[in-house]
Amino acid sequence: MIDDGRNIVLLSDVAKDKWSILYFGYASCPDVCPTDLATLNQTLGLMEEANKLQVVFVSVDPKRDVGNLNAFVGRFNTGFIGLSAEEEVLAAMTKSLGVYHEVEKTKQRALTENHSQHKSMKMTMKKNVNYLINHTASYLLLNPNLELIGLLTNPHRAPKMAKALDLIIETLD
Repeated sequence: MIDDGRNIVLLSDVAKDKWSILYFGYASCPDVCPTDLATLNQTLGLMEEANKLQVVFVSVDPKRDVGNLNAFVGRFNTGFIGLSAEEEVLAAMTKSLGVYHEVEKTKQRALTENHSQHKSMKMTMKKNVNYLINHTASYLLLNPNLELIGLLTNPHRAPKMAKALDLIIETLD
C-alpha cells in the first residue's frame, strides 16, 4: 500500500497489533463515503474498546486521492489513516477481500458552485468530474493478525455497531 507521499506502507505497521476496520472508497465520493466515515467516527465515540481499533480508509481512486488522503480522512477523525495502492496491487487486494469497485464514466461536465449571494465573497468554483466509482460500502473487520473476521454491511447504525464491535473485541481479543 502507499501513503500520501507514495511511500510503501505495510498494513501490519499501520495496525500495530490492533483490530482494524478497512473501508474502501474515494475522497471525491459525493455521498456514501463521507456519510460512512462520519458514522465510523461516531461509532468509535460510543465504544469502550475504541483504543484497540484502527480505522484505515483505502482509496480505490489513487489517481485523484494520493496526496489528499490524510486531509480527507482527518476531516472525520485525525486518528483515521488514509492509504491506497497502485492499480494492480489494489485490484489484487480488493479481489482477495471480495471488495467491488468499478469506474463509471460520466459526461465531461463542470460542477459549479456559485457563492455570489455572499456579499463578502463573489466567486465561482468549477471542478471537472468525468467519473464516479461504484464500490462496496461495507466495513471489513480484521483482527490483530490481519485476518478477516467480519463484514459490517448497511445500514450502518453507530450505536449498534459500537455494541457489536465491543462484544467482538472483548470476546476474541
